[in-house]
Parts: sequence; C-alpha cells; structure tokens
Amino acid sequence: MSKHARPRGLPIDGVEQPTAEGWTYAVRNPATAETLWDVPDAGVTEAHAAAAAARRAFDATPWSTDVGLRADALRRLQAALAERADDLAALVAAETGVPLSLRAAHLDAPIALMRGELPGEPGRSAGVTAVVTPATSPLAVAIEEVGRVLAAGGTVVLKPAPEAASAAIELGRIALDILPRGVLNVLATRDVDVATTLTLDDRVDEVSFTGSAVAGERVRVAGERAGKRVRLDVGGPLTIEAADDDDLSAVVSAAAVTVAANAGQACRLPASVVVPPHRYAEALRTAVEAMAEVVPGDPSAPDTLCGPLRSGVARDRVRRYVDLARSEGGDVALGGTVLDRDGWWFAPTVIGGLSRQSRLVREEVLGPVLMVVADGRNS
Repeated sequence: MSKHARPRGLPIDGVEQPTAEGWTYAVRNPATAETLWDVPDAGVTEAHAAAAAARRAFDATPWSTDVGLRADALRRLQAALAERADDLAALVAAETGVPLSLRAAHLDAPIALMRGELPGEPGRSAGVTAVVTPATSPLAVAIEEVGRVLAAGGTVVLKPAPEAASAAIELGRIALDILPRGVLNVLATRDVDVATTLTLDDRVDEVSFTGSAVAGERVRVAGERAGKRVRLDVGGPLTIEAADDDDLSAVVSAAAVTVAANAGQACRLPASVVVPPHRYAEALRTAVEAMAEVVPGDPSAPDTLCGPLRSGVARDRVRRYVDLARSEGGDVALGGTVLDRDGWWFAPTVIGGLSRQSRLVREEVLGPVLMVVADGRNS
C-alpha cells in the first residue's frame, strides 16, 4: 500500500490544500466494500483555484517556453513514478480493483512512455488543459494525458473519476516536489458541477475527456460552445468477426481472456464474437469452457486476472445488461449472476442467442461478459 494512501489535501498550486468547506468522501475497497479512507471532495471554489493556478503557471513562469526545464522535470517525474510504481499499483488495486497482474498495461507502460522531449502540435499553444479521466483505467490515462500536455508546454487540472481519486491525488503529490508550482493540479470530487465549471472557465484552453460516449458528447457540446479545444476518447465496443477457416478455439479463447481481465472494465474490448452460423454451437461451447476457467479473485494477488467491479453502481450496471439480454431472447450459457461475497463481484458470463442489433453488442457492457453471435441472425 502507498505510504501516502490517506490523502491530506488536494495538490493545487504547489501545495496540498483542504477543501474550503472541509468536505470529504469515503473510498471503499471494491473487493470487500470496506471503507479504506476519506479523500477531499472538491467544489466549485477548488475548481476556480486550480484553474487560476494552472493559468498563472502557464502565463507567468518559464514552463511554457523553456524546453530544457520541461524535459528535465518530466524525466525526473518519470523516474519518481517508476520508483513508486509498486506503491501505485497496490493503491490502484485497493481503490479500484485493477489486479496487480495487469500493472504492465495500467501503470508500467504509461510511465515508460512519459518523456520530456515530445514536441507540441505545430502552430498550437498548449495552454491550460482540464484532463478528465475514467475509473476503468485509473492511472494509465492520467499519466498519458498529463505527460502529453506537460511535454508540449501546457499546464493541467486533472479531474479523475470519483472512484479513482486516491491514485490521481498520489500522482499530484509525487509531482509537488518536481514540477513548478501550479503546473499540475488535482481535483477529486463527486460534484458534476466541478467538471462543468472547468469546461466553461475562461482560463482553460482545452478539455481532454476519456469516458462514456454520453458524457463525452455533453463535454464536446459544452466545450465547443465555450470556445475550447476538445479531445475525446469515448471508446466503444469491439466486435470480432471469425471467418469460417479461422482457428475458432484460439479466437474465442483470446476474446474470453481479454474480456475477463479487470472484470471487463476497459474500452474497445472484443466483447462480441460473430461466427458463421454452422460453427455457432462450437464457438459457444468454447466460450463457456474458456470463461469457466476464469476465477475472480483478490486483485492484490499476483495471479488474479479478474477482480471485482470498481463500484456497486458498476456491478449493478452489468447486472442490468444481463437482464436486458434475457429480455432480448439471449441465452445466458454461463454465469449471469452477482457473486455471493462481500464487495462488488460479478461472475464471468457467456451469452448466446443475441443478434448484431442487440444493445449488448452495440454498447459497452464494461463487465466480464462475452457474447457469441451467429452471423446473419436477424433481430
């Protein structure tokens, strides 16, 4: 566990600041539902303070113009994150249930890609960027986007998903000793008005959003109306098309493992495999066999692939999708139930009998659910 696992304040303007109202909210372990600690719950006051600090750092310090300063600072930040990677991986596992076995993709690779010599986009000033990140990839997106903006000479206000606040605050705390004052500011909050405030704030030049398509569209509309540059990554489902001569066992088994990893909480997962009709039974049987081998377990254990859902809301969302599959005539061939244990767990699930028009095929379920679809089946 991180030695700074209990955040004292929000990293804003170079120091850790408590919220003006003293608000906090509880962080709960998704594997047990136990309360871990409290994090500061920012409001509009903190949003204004963070935007002002980022603007000041961009306009009134050498950060935006001194390439050597940025390169050195980012190299030192990268080294500090690498040194603390074990702590960060344990923190992410405790806070959001991302298994330690997946740290290469969720932590090590983003840290390795952080460089201080990356150029900005030609002819474009980086300015101040509000970076809004999801709970499904708690630190990977934050590190990638923060690195991108800082390398281009910009400054950042980072607003993580509420379920992933501790990891983002820890990133900001590590940066306090390395980056100039105000270059990176972190806002943990449950208040949707904070994201809106950042999007509309005149001191913010760009909004970078990673998350759901619905929320992303709201950010795009609001940001463009306010004259911001908007960068969206809203993911989406991925469908695998298996040809008649493909090694069906390999295709389906690979999809099952990918969907089971981190309980299916990632974008662009191959959650649906479309197969020739005459091979449908074979594909469904293979999917059941592959998913039956997945054992949901403690995310802090080194061999766990599938941990809990990140929250009760996320688990119930998966349950509603499975209920929807049944209402659409789907066949739940494996799983389909909440696991009877503390925390927010869902059984690895295989669903057949759906068409390409099913919402489960067209939307992101974000759970350990694999659909097998017979090609050409009408809705």
